[in-house]
Amino acid sequence: MKIVSYIAVAGWVLLLTACSDFQPVKTGAIGGYQLQLKSDPAPLKVGSKASIEFSIRDGINQPVDSCTVRFRQYMPEHEMSLDKVFVLMIDQAKVGIYTADSGEFSMGGDWVLEFDFICSADHHTILFDYTLEWPE
Repeated sequence: MKIVSYIAVAGWVLLLTACSDFQPVKTGAIGGYQLQLKSDPAPLKVGSKASIEFSIRDGINQPVDSCTVRFRQYMPEHEMSLDKVFVLMIDQAKVGIYTADSGEFSMGGDWVLEFDFICSADHHTILFDYTLEWPE
């Protein structure tokens, strides 16, 4: 019975990695902070806005809830009117998870989500790259 379970799990993992809609959580680290980025929908979709969730943890994996966090979205190869507009993110539950809604992802191609955050006296910027596929 265990062999069947392992085969089923392996098949599920293979299906998820082969599926174009599968998008793992993005992670990063800077200045002793561990960062995690999630979006809904995942993956991001052309013609849609998204709910963005950005979590910050310190070097001992504790949530950091006293930061000022903002983000912007832009396409490096295209100049758009909203490229320089930052959206303030809020940690409503005070658990180190900052949320906001994005603007519309208006076209397929390469996008960047740039996060700028200040925690105590630490000021950092980190970029997360995305490639959005045109809908079929």
